[in-house]
Amino acid sequence: MRPTLLLLLLAGCATEPGGAKPGGTDPDDPAPDPENDADIFVSEAQLGDPIPTLSGETLAAYERGRAIAGQAFSAADGLGPTFNADSCGGCHQFPVVGGSAPRYRDFWLVKSERWDGALEDGGSEGHGPVRNLYSLHGGHIAESADAVTYARRNAPPMFGMGLLAFIADEDILANADENDADGDGISGRPNYEQGRVGRLGYKSQAAGLESFNRGAILNQMGITTNPLFHVFPEEPPAPREAAQRELGLGLGRVFPFLLLESAADAQVSAPGEPTTDHDAVNDPELSDEDQLDLLIFSTYIAAPLPGPLDAQGEQGAALFDSLGCAGCHIPRLDSTIGLLPLYSDLLLHDMGEAMADGIGAGLAMGSEFRTQPLWGVAMHGPWMHDGSADSLHAAILLHGGEGTAAQEAYAAASADDQAAVIAFLESLGGHEPGKAHFTSFEAAPPVAGEHGGPVAGLSAEDEARWLRGRALFDADNDPEDGLGTDFNADSCRACHQDPVLGGAGGIDTSVLRIGTWHEDGSFSSLETPALPRSTLPGEWPMRLPAEVNVVEPRQPPTLLGVGLLEGIPVDEILAGEDPEDLDGDGISGRARTLADGRLGRFGWKAQIPSVVDFAADALINEVGLTVDATATDFSREDDGDDVADPEVSTGDWADLAFYLSHLDAPPAKAAPEGIDAEAGEALFAAVGCASCHSPELGGVRAHTDLLLHDVALATAPLVDQEDGVLPSEFRTPPLWDVAQTGPWMHDGSAPTLSSAIDKHGGEAAASQRAWAALDPADQELLLGFLQTL
Repeated sequence: MRPTLLLLLLAGCATEPGGAKPGGTDPDDPAPDPENDADIFVSEAQLGDPIPTLSGETLAAYERGRAIAGQAFSAADGLGPTFNADSCGGCHQFPVVGGSAPRYRDFWLVKSERWDGALEDGGSEGHGPVRNLYSLHGGHIAESADAVTYARRNAPPMFGMGLLAFIADEDILANADENDADGDGISGRPNYEQGRVGRLGYKSQAAGLESFNRGAILNQMGITTNPLFHVFPEEPPAPREAAQRELGLGLGRVFPFLLLESAADAQVSAPGEPTTDHDAVNDPELSDEDQLDLLIFSTYIAAPLPGPLDAQGEQGAALFDSLGCAGCHIPRLDSTIGLLPLYSDLLLHDMGEAMADGIGAGLAMGSEFRTQPLWGVAMHGPWMHDGSADSLHAAILLHGGEGTAAQEAYAAASADDQAAVIAFLESLGGHEPGKAHFTSFEAAPPVAGEHGGPVAGLSAEDEARWLRGRALFDADNDPEDGLGTDFNADSCRACHQDPVLGGAGGIDTSVLRIGTWHEDGSFSSLETPALPRSTLPGEWPMRLPAEVNVVEPRQPPTLLGVGLLEGIPVDEILAGEDPEDLDGDGISGRARTLADGRLGRFGWKAQIPSVVDFAADALINEVGLTVDATATDFSREDDGDDVADPEVSTGDWADLAFYLSHLDAPPAKAAPEGIDAEAGEALFAAVGCASCHSPELGGVRAHTDLLLHDVALATAPLVDQEDGVLPSEFRTPPLWDVAQTGPWMHDGSAPTLSSAIDKHGGEAAASQRAWAALDPADQELLLGFLQTL
């Protein structure tokens, strides 16, 4: 552990002198007043910032934790062997690290039936509670073959959740009414973890953030951790009373072991939580120091600051109470840091059989769910635990069981009264983004010359059109828009946001191509050539067909500069091909001519000729949205759902393509300290990399020849899916932003740039051998050059 970190944490979180609790108002008042309440203490106008009283080492630990939450882990860091995300921020991304995520990040809890009828975890390979879509070994490892239950979960926001640790167990229990003694039809009851009252998770299954974080880190990323209690001295650094006087925060509710007699009794994580996994990286894969920093970040990330109430909002607040919503969504709970305006009692409520999902947790039955806090609720659609509601209005109407009376009262209210309730909910912090995510929160969009900005020289009218297309690129699509029954993404942005909007996608957004190789060497593709990431609410995920024996991930490539690539004259590209290797250099790149005579330029197999077609192809195959099929061969006339085709208007499609066509290439970057970029570039050419990654083509400095090359290693299990193209042939990808878009290769199998070079075979084998023969200093120079692109 970092020297004296614990003592610094104790000193860095103090609130008012002497540890006095901040002042508050009547907790029964349904409308928090940020001017007078302690609400301002736990809220920040800038989402993702900590509560405003942190200082010193605690604030430094918070910032380190924020960086860890946004870090993309690779196989070298211990990612996997199975996973759904490569970072905490993958599922907690909107609008900043610590938020929630759209529907494409939903995941499934899986149960299989035991011989005696009992349910047990049936996730990937029949182990663990979660279905992991991705595997480092084989692309995808199927869940238990006898899975009988899939329960969908939408990623909840982290904003303010750590502050729930400062609510005393007795303050939660005070609102419990398990037998409905008061006869109001609401009978909330607590859940427990290790004898403490639960408060975190859709089932209140976790009492503390350590166990909650560790479970998510392992189940979603395959990253192992140790229980934190073992890093602390056997004797607590301060007695209970002194610690409470110094903190004034009840920090012991976050780190209960500080207040216990011995560290042996201090385990707050579930005792059965695995601390090892089956990969080559030493456990724990996340260090105790990093885990503690992440815990500090999770604990002190502020809740959204509620907004002022106008007349409609005040009417909605009164209706929220009179309709019965406040029976479970209690406006505020007391805590050791003041009144928390979370609009939840943190208790379990039976929400009716229609919402039951077969998943129990602790004392919670399948139909029981914790009252979800409502601060910042308008930001975090889709709503409900399974993302089944596309609006706050729809979410209210889905309440059943103990919520039936309030739901019926709301349904019977006038349209004006319903609108007032929604206006009140929208005032509870954050920002209502509509269907946009990142663009609606920007202080200003990027301009020409900036990363992710447009090409220079656009007219004012074209700049406006570029921004319209960018907003469409960023926007979520829901079932009413025609979102496919099975889909990989619910927006273009979902797969292209790394390192900026319009960029590449990480290994956790890869498309999983599937197929069957037969003993006679023939290959069969399926009617559905990819395993979709997700489905519409109410549908179970697609299972991997039994006949599939090869799964090949395909990472989304960067879209920056695609319009520049489209503008390269055909003759310039054809001049570089040498299909018969007539010059004898071992490199025989060839252009791909499509059935209609056009040259393929885009996609890992150069299967798409233009940006307009690329947009159409991605919309239908990844999002399930159709465009005018008479204008492109890369869509469908009818995709079989209930939404009229084409589902994307010709105008929107054109604006989306205009945005892509006018995305500029990334700006050049400074070389790492101590690196001679020119010397690195000379080595890049000397070992032969520039033979395919041509520095300039048609006046565009993209380090590609846009040709197909046979470069895959002979041992790779590849999906044969393109007519007339070898499974081992791939288009030379541009290298701009290459250092920021790992892991590398078409399947994300290279965790480092150096390992990506090592994975080149076939036509690139000679270059790979020349690279391997370089001394380490020269290899560092070459890699440093790549970081400037």
